Amino acid sequence: GVTPAMLIHLPDGNVACYSAVCTHLGCTVQYQPEEGRIFCACHSGTYDPQSGKNIAGPPPRPLSVFQVEISDEHIIITRA
Repeated sequence: GVTPAMLIHLPDGNVACYSAVCTHLGCTVQYQPEEGRIFCACHSGTYDPQSGKNIAGPPPRPLSVFQVEISDEHIIITRA
């Protein structure tokens, strides 16, 4: 199946890509740059945008991480 993902341009200039599916009950998470977090509104699950690690709320594990390769013309995202 298709896994929704999010590609985040981090404040330090790096990029990160994670599954956009909360590890708690499968709701869709959102990046909130002003709060410095990835947040799931369903049950207030919170993840670290630098690592995808679960840091607050009920999520039992980190978001799945995708590898990002950037060239001059392409962004290639693959499963880690």
